[in-house]
Amino acid sequence: MKSTAHIIAAFIRRDFLAERSYRLSFALGALATLANLAVFYFIGRLFGGALAPQLEPYGAGYFTYVFTAMAFFGYIGTGAGSYAGRLRLEQTQGTLEATLSTPLGVLPFLAAMSAWNFLFATFELVVYALAGIFVFNLDFSAANWPAAALVFMLSAACFAALGILSSCFVVLFKRGNPLAWVLNNFEGLLGGVYFPVAVLPAWLLAVSNLLPVTYAVRAFQLAVHRGAGLAAIGPDLLILAAFDIVLIPASVWLFSLSVNRARKAGTLGEY
Repeated sequence: MKSTAHIIAAFIRRDFLAERSYRLSFALGALATLANLAVFYFIGRLFGGALAPQLEPYGAGYFTYVFTAMAFFGYIGTGAGSYAGRLRLEQTQGTLEATLSTPLGVLPFLAAMSAWNFLFATFELVVYALAGIFVFNLDFSAANWPAAALVFMLSAACFAALGILSSCFVVLFKRGNPLAWVLNNFEGLLGGVYFPVAVLPAWLLAVSNLLPVTYAVRAFQLAVHRGAGLAAIGPDLLILAAFDIVLIPASVWLFSLSVNRARKAGTLGEY
C-alpha cells in the first residue's frame, strides 16, 4: 500500500498537470492581478505621500498598505477557497466518490486536497514580494519577519479551518454555500484588506471585530511596517490562536460527519 506521502504527492502531481494545461487561464489571472495592483497604485498616487490618520499606526502609505494586505490575504485566503473549490470540481467531474475512497484519514485527505493550492500560493507570494521590492520600490527593511511568520501560521490555519467548514456545504448541498459567499464578499471588505477598519462606522466595526481576518491583517501590517514584536501584536495573536483552537477540530469533525452522511444517503456521486 502506498504511503500517505506518496498519495499526497500524487494529488499534487495531478493538480499541477491540470493547472499546466490551462496556460491562458494562468496568464489572464496574472494580468488581472497586475490590473488590480495598478488601480490601487494610482489611487495611492492620487493622495500623494501624506498619510491618512487611519494609516498612521502602520506607518505606511495607502498603496503600501493595500499591497501588503492583498499579498497576505491572497495567501491565507487560499485555505478558505481551496477545499470547497476542489471538492466542487471533483463533483462535476464525477470523481468525488473515488477520491474520497483513497486510503487516507481525514486530515491527510484535506492536506492532499489543498497541497497544490498552497504551493502555488507560495509561488504567487514570492512574485508579489519581488514585484513590491523591484517594481514598486517598497521598503520592508523595518519588518519583524519572525513575528510576521507567526501571524502567517496562525492565520493560514484559521482560514484553512474556515475553508473546511465551507466544503461541508459542498458535500451536503452541492450548490449553495453561504459561508463561501460571506468569505468571498465580506472578509476583504470588513477585515481591513483594502483600507484600515478604523474608517468603518461603529456598527460595521462591531461586525469586523468578529472576523479573524481583522486581527490577522492588523498584526501582519504592524509586524511588517512597524517591526512590531509579540508585546505589540500579542492580543491579536491570542485571538487568532483562540479561533484556531475552536475552528480546527470543529471543522475536521464536521467534515467527517458531512462525508459520512453523504455516503449513507448515496449522494457523493451526485452534482
